[in-house]
Amino acid sequence: MTKNITMQNRLIPTLLAVVFIAVLWQFMAIQIGFPAIFPSLPDLIIQLIGIFKNPDFLIILLSTIIRGIIGFSFALFFALILSLIAAFSHFWKSFFHPIIVLARSIPVVSFVLLAILWFSPVQMPVFIAILTMFPILYQNILTGLENTDKKWIEMAKVYNKSFYKRFILIYLPASKSNIYDGISTALGFGWRAIIIGEVLAQPLHGIGTSMKQAQAFINVSELIAWTVVAIGVSYFFDLIIKMARMIQLRMNLPKPQGYSASKIVQPIKSQIINIENLNKNFNERSIFKSFNFNFNSNKITCIKGPSGIGKTTLLRILAKIEKIDSGTIELPHSARLAFAFQDFRLLPWLTISENIAFAISHKTHNHQEKSNLAHYLLEKMELITEKNKFPHELSGGQQQRVSLARALASESDILLLDEPLTGLDNALKHRIIEFLSEWIIVHQPIVIWATHENIKFKADIVVNELFIN
Repeated sequence: MTKNITMQNRLIPTLLAVVFIAVLWQFMAIQIGFPAIFPSLPDLIIQLIGIFKNPDFLIILLSTIIRGIIGFSFALFFALILSLIAAFSHFWKSFFHPIIVLARSIPVVSFVLLAILWFSPVQMPVFIAILTMFPILYQNILTGLENTDKKWIEMAKVYNKSFYKRFILIYLPASKSNIYDGISTALGFGWRAIIIGEVLAQPLHGIGTSMKQAQAFINVSELIAWTVVAIGVSYFFDLIIKMARMIQLRMNLPKPQGYSASKIVQPIKSQIINIENLNKNFNERSIFKSFNFNFNSNKITCIKGPSGIGKTTLLRILAKIEKIDSGTIELPHSARLAFAFQDFRLLPWLTISENIAFAISHKTHNHQEKSNLAHYLLEKMELITEKNKFPHELSGGQQQRVSLARALASESDILLLDEPLTGLDNALKHRIIEFLSEWIIVHQPIVIWATHENIKFKADIVVNELFIN
């Protein structure tokens, strides 16, 4: 219902604008009174119908569209490759910058005059389209990639996601608005460049060629009719872009079929993280000085201390997000990490189920098993009714539990928890701790829990408290 109302709200002003232009055109035609130069609306409609009946109409239309698609495809390909290189290399970004500025600054007419000398009539419009669209696409894609929240990338690296996965599931969705804005703008300029190129190069078939022929015979009605066709095609592509904006890059998990904790594969027990002489400074402030400690999978280590003392920094160091100034950290060989971040870091374009499944390795679980495990954890976090919602639709406490479920879903060897239960009511907190106790007993990860609370686990779980001051 709401969607229909929104469409009506958009459609009515558009139709009114079209009617206004038509009425204004007819009024001016009557006032000028010279049909050969300024044809009336009925004459234009008749001419437009005649164009559609022309046996060569489809060939003319498709010739121009194909040139536009070829030019856009090449421009998008090169823009995507070069913007990816520039986004991750300051050297190449600086190298490409003057080239892009030059391409943007040279007037289109200069490109056209040069292209007439260099290319055939069929190739020239394509060349013009590439040079017109490429700088716009490059700059928009680069801006989108550079503006992607680095916290999401840190999260993905913790869960050992490849660059391809990060690109598909984070960079592309995060850059979508910039990319589609660039595509829309580039197609607008590129389509006009194609027509201009055809007008000057005069290939055998093309909208621009037909417009030039109409102008040569002073057939204003036909010239304007072809202009209307060009505008219609441009509007059609703009509509396709708007529809494409609605497409979400999703994980599309299948319907869950059940999951049992007994299916969990037991990792190697008695794993140890050994820290020796760790030193870490921020500016002139010393966070850790000659810090030594062993974290063992046989016990949960609760890191305690006042806010700002370094609890989160230690977790970030262990997750290899933060670099140390000196010292050594020995992790178990090929250890898998998981991190329940205090600021959640959920991906806004994925549902709650998909956010949890994001952390599950495809090497140990197939697509169906990912769905089953995500469903199981949602049940344990008492969020099963929210599984198809997006993060912005949840409260802070619910998002916190999704972040915790995602950390558990990776079935990691090292589980880093940064205040994962803060703000939950006591009854819910007790139930989740009960589940966590069972999960930890089964999996036996090294658990490092930054907290300011006194947490009571099951009697057979050993808790070691590390006070930082």
